[in-house]
Amino acid sequence: MATMNEVSRAWDRYAALSSQDRVEAVDLLSDSSLTHAGFLRDMALYASPDQLRRLPVLDRVVVYLLRATQAEAALQAMDDRAVATLCVSRGWINTRPPQPDAAIPSLSHVTVVGDQAIGELAPPTETQFQFGPAFVREDGQWRFLYTSMVEDMSFGMDEQIRRTGMSESRVLEMSLSNSLQSQAPSLATLDRALLDDAAKRTRLNERWPDYSQWRHLRVRAVVRKAEEGDAFAQFVTGSLLYSGEIPAVLPKDEAAGLAWWEKASEGGHGDAAWMTFITITGGKEGQTDAAMLKALPHLQRAVAQGRPPEALLAQSNYYLDGMGGLPRDCRQAAEWAARAEEAGAESARNERVWIWATCPVAGQRDPVQALELAQHMIHREEALAWHELDTVAAALAANHDFEQAVRFQSQAVEKMSADPEYSGRERDAVLKRMKARLSRYRSGRDYVLDYRMIDELRTGRQ
Repeated sequence: MATMNEVSRAWDRYAALSSQDRVEAVDLLSDSSLTHAGFLRDMALYASPDQLRRLPVLDRVVVYLLRATQAEAALQAMDDRAVATLCVSRGWINTRPPQPDAAIPSLSHVTVVGDQAIGELAPPTETQFQFGPAFVREDGQWRFLYTSMVEDMSFGMDEQIRRTGMSESRVLEMSLSNSLQSQAPSLATLDRALLDDAAKRTRLNERWPDYSQWRHLRVRAVVRKAEEGDAFAQFVTGSLLYSGEIPAVLPKDEAAGLAWWEKASEGGHGDAAWMTFITITGGKEGQTDAAMLKALPHLQRAVAQGRPPEALLAQSNYYLDGMGGLPRDCRQAAEWAARAEEAGAESARNERVWIWATCPVAGQRDPVQALELAQHMIHREEALAWHELDTVAAALAANHDFEQAVRFQSQAVEKMSADPEYSGRERDAVLKRMKARLSRYRSGRDYVLDYRMIDELRTGRQ
């Protein structure tokens, strides 16, 4: 906590000084930040237009300002610190002054990773951390890493450019004029290097900053927060490990990713709970009784938060099949399917009709309600998929309209037979059941569910 407070105070002091364009802020910049200022000086002297376009827009603006205000001899005479001092005194790289009656953002949280630290400018949202400035400990003092904010600030400038609807060149010229408080030279002029030196241009390529290192630091900060018990950070860490999205920091490791999701789920994170559930129940071994029992607590945590809608349907399926130690209960299954439909699950209406039409639990079947719910589907007959036609046929048969049941079931069999997504045992098992139902309807008999859906899935995966 003491270290976190030291970092926060370093930020507060730097932000206060730089927002007033006070050169004392330079003392709070890291050595690498001063080196970066020297790189921008050399970019102003030697960079080609193609090299300029590689820079994040914030750094490109600084290079343009150096070219617009400094002669080549003056720039050549400046050391790294002198360039940084110039940029701070002119307000080119500084924290923006706050609006009237507002304060400069302070850090809501600090995460320390070795000799580096990263602050958050606001509490995390439901989808991301609000990471901001990074710091490094040098000579016992925490100093600001200017380049840690370049990509974020450049992204903000890019968004502003897109919102204006004007060309990037025009917006940048306006921004330069505002900084210079006078008419800025055209970008065509500023794109030209002050000195033509091919060897120096090559050297610039060799010194090119690694802007991605700050994204990597943020990932390491997320892992540290996960280790400290933050459920959202555990979810993010699990997602990065499972996907292998950033292998330079977290190489792909599905088992480790799942372990972090499980921890996040136990900490009450709904999305992590859902990802844990679908990972445990997926794959060849995912439909065993043991897997369904292990996955149930994670599903229930996701359901408790009402997201995603598919979690509500999964809970419905648990009751319909009587899995994970839950009783087979069609009323509970239908209630969860109704909630799923209200939450936006596209297949929920089909599930509700199927449950009421085919329920195997004595005293719980409700053909009238099944047919009432099926009317919405019947009116869209031409657009129905094979499994929806199969469901409508079951509802019609449950109400003894066997002629229509045969018609809908015949369409269902025809569409299923032509479905390219199904093959092998899974297709054969489903098609066999559908043809058996068609035979029942032709002989004037309705259909009551005589298997568990999980068993059908197992047949397809064997």
